Amino acid sequence: MSTYTSQTLSDLEKEHQAAINSAQEKMLAELNDAQASGNLEKIQEASVVFQNITTELAKQYTNKIEEINALNHKATVADEPQIYTTKRADVDLNLLVYDGDRDYVIAFQQDELIQSTLEKVNKNSGKFKSRKHLLKSSLRLTKTLAPMLHEIGEHCKNTLKLKADIEFFVYQSDMFNASCYPPDENKLYIILSSGILERFSKEELTFVVGHEIGHVLFEHFDYPVRQILDAGENELAPIHAMKLYAWNRNAEISADRAGLLCCQNFEAVGRTFFKLSSGVTTDSLDFQLNSYIEQFVDLEEVLNDANHDPSDWYSSHPFSPLRIKALELFNKSETYAAFNDTITGEITEEAMEVEIKRIMSLMEPENLEEEGEHSEKIQRLMFLGGYLISNADGVVDDSEIQALSSIVAPKIFANCMMTIKGLTEDEMISEVQELTHDLHIVLSVMQKLNILRDLSIISYADGHIDDSEVNVLYNLARLLYINTDFIDRVISDAQGIE
Repeated sequence: MSTYTSQTLSDLEKEHQAAINSAQEKMLAELNDAQASGNLEKIQEASVVFQNITTELAKQYTNKIEEINALNHKATVADEPQIYTTKRADVDLNLLVYDGDRDYVIAFQQDELIQSTLEKVNKNSGKFKSRKHLLKSSLRLTKTLAPMLHEIGEHCKNTLKLKADIEFFVYQSDMFNASCYPPDENKLYIILSSGILERFSKEELTFVVGHEIGHVLFEHFDYPVRQILDAGENELAPIHAMKLYAWNRNAEISADRAGLLCCQNFEAVGRTFFKLSSGVTTDSLDFQLNSYIEQFVDLEEVLNDANHDPSDWYSSHPFSPLRIKALELFNKSETYAAFNDTITGEITEEAMEVEIKRIMSLMEPENLEEEGEHSEKIQRLMFLGGYLISNADGVVDDSEIQALSSIVAPKIFANCMMTIKGLTEDEMISEVQELTHDLHIVLSVMQKLNILRDLSIISYADGHIDDSEVNVLYNLARLLYINTDFIDRVISDAQGIE
């Protein structure tokens, strides 16, 4: 395996993707041959070789990035384009952004399938007229109607050095909600529910407004997840769906930073998340920030609470506890101190990003390669569950096999590939029932939700979910003693991300 030779980051990304694609094609060809001949060792060997190659490629890729960055430390914009420009604001977005958000964007920019699908989306969708839609569906809040809100808008505009004005709209709903719409060249559009407008304080609304502006500044509209999956139903692999959803969660962390930059009061941010999580906005509860953070650090405890509905916490957005913990780290960082001279950074940017990445990994798939007493059963369940979902429409294609190979250890994957041909659907279902019976008492609620979430995302990778696939997911949820409402929530998020 040759070392990368590219001299620019863009060329390196293409070279890296080509190497990964080549390894995938080779693996699938070897799997087909080995399965046809019934050679278990060759199936396992193909999976091991593929994972070893991709691991080594990742190391070479990282080393080459560091080498190119060192050589081009003083590179001009023409040589190495900045990911975020001053198109909408003069604030340093490249410093403010969460690394996990930025890294996915870089990967998407170099992914030919994502880009070609995005071109199809943009070509077929036409330009959405945000202002026209908002004027028809909600009430525009003038400065006379909402002077405090316009004060907030002006403050955020100055803090983030915006180059456009902000126009506010409100719609009738007791739910606490806010969103931003695709901007025009000289105007940003933010819409608030009447509930959040009436029951949140000025500081809390400042965080909310700053967060929504953050989505605009970081150009999060560039990758509309639902539309991309719809348009790419015949081309995109399940792994693309998983990456798009992971980016969607990471993007919220960047937007939260813009919100804190506007609010500049971490306790007010904590109250905001507290209200969003609890629905309590009166003084009947004595809010204490440290207690709130400590209460939600242990997600396992919260999700195992018999009185708590896990689906409330598991959406396309990060769990609120993860967001507040990530923002607490940012609040103590040298990065935030660069924007707020009243802050003394206690932790370096690198330390902050590493810890936030660890925190965000709580919403990523469980590490199925870890050795453990129940590891083999968990992986076997993941494979069989994924296979049953994929086969619900009568066809299991190469991209779905590839996705399964990426989440199951080589030895288990090889055994599954060898035995799957000899099993009827009823026999697979019977084995799944046995596995879930054994695992129910040893898996945490979080682990069960991770399994079901990942299987749900894989099922949606082609842009839609058939009723037959939903039924399989429902049955898996019931076997794991998880309310089927959770499946509905994941599917709803997949089909309706703003």
